[in-house]
Amino acid sequence: MTAKIRNINKQFVATHSTKFQNLLVSGCSFTWNNSENDLCSWPYYLRDLAGLLQVYDCSQAGAGCNHIFNSIVNEIETNDNLNPENTLVIVMWSGMARTDVIATNDITGPWHHMSNYKFDNQFATLSIFNKVYGSSMLDNLCKNYKLLVDLNAQIYESAIKMIALNEYLKSKNYNYLILSWKDPSIEFRQISNPIASLASNTIEPLDYLGEYATRTKQIDNGHPTPNGYLAWTKEYLLPCLVNKGLAANLDTI
Repeated sequence: MTAKIRNINKQFVATHSTKFQNLLVSGCSFTWNNSENDLCSWPYYLRDLAGLLQVYDCSQAGAGCNHIFNSIVNEIETNDNLNPENTLVIVMWSGMARTDVIATNDITGPWHHMSNYKFDNQFATLSIFNKVYGSSMLDNLCKNYKLLVDLNAQIYESAIKMIALNEYLKSKNYNYLILSWKDPSIEFRQISNPIASLASNTIEPLDYLGEYATRTKQIDNGHPTPNGYLAWTKEYLLPCLVNKGLAANLDTI
């Protein structure tokens, strides 16, 4: 078990119920809760409002689809606390052109000082960022990688990972929801390949969190405010779970 577990006290009374005890999530900074003491992101608002007990957080700031795919598979295969009966899985895809690889912890730790996901005692996710401005070895790695590997190639790989995760979760009999913080169609149109349409079809047709926060002016430094996360969870995420039979409104029980 390597997912982040935070012992943050519940701050909201449940408005919904669900049969699940655990919530397993992965994503980028639009999923990561950047406080150890307060609720700041949708997984913990959902935990409280749906009466879940524990969040297993595999998200990492700056992460792309490779990380999201890798971390969910790793957690399901290695975490004995998780099974299809007690765990709901929700993924929020990141930018399709973001690149992640698996490297050793001594390299990844300083590079991802806030939210590095560790697969075990040896390996963790290393993001190869599209834009860096320093001159360190990792800065140069990012610059050289992006010169050699076309962004559209990464978009293609991300589409494949999206399809693969959907099939993996289905084969494992997990109940799951696949979301995206932004509309991937602009990036997918760049590769003009049928694989992009297949990947798009795996995403739940839910209002994109980033676009919702921008439209409702609940955004700060490019991310939703805590109130933006909370409002989106109430207006879109919970109703989606109810419509899928994964949660029930306590007022209607």
